[in-house]
Amino acid sequence: MMQFTNRQSLTGNFSTVGNMDDEEDFGPSIRCVMFALENEIYGIQVSKIREVLRVGNIRAVPGSSRQVLGVINVRGVIVTVIDSRVMFGLASKQVDDLSRIIIVELDDERTVGIMVDFVMEVKDIPEKKFEPLSSTKDNASRNIQGIAHFQDSVIILLDVDTMFYIHE
Repeated sequence: MMQFTNRQSLTGNFSTVGNMDDEEDFGPSIRCVMFALENEIYGIQVSKIREVLRVGNIRAVPGSSRQVLGVINVRGVIVTVIDSRVMFGLASKQVDDLSRIIIVELDDERTVGIMVDFVMEVKDIPEKKFEPLSSTKDNASRNIQGIAHFQDSVIILLDVDTMFYIHE
């Protein structure tokens, strides 16, 4: 279990990008936990994440939506676990040793777990590298805060507040 107790000092829990390929001053950055789904790289701001857990026993919730895998007990707190693959319209995948649940704090009282294929690292991404998406007709991009091209990767920054206020 990786627990985020001090969000400002996460460098001990993950590898971080300290030496950028070029030494250009990018200005303020957004610290993100990077994870993968299929062949895409996603990020969630560290300030929204409480911890990252290995996948344990998930109890099914009868009658819940297809996105809800079930609930887990995290030190006495019941947390709903969402299947991010279903949420993004991807094919289901068996849980394996690399699968993780990212525990996201929506507010002081509500948390949600997001099942992902694997957690990669924490990365500081310059704010100016993110480009906003324009809205589409069905507003499918509403859950995406921005997309960054950074260090040979395309990183999709998720807006977890929007994702879970809409899907409740």
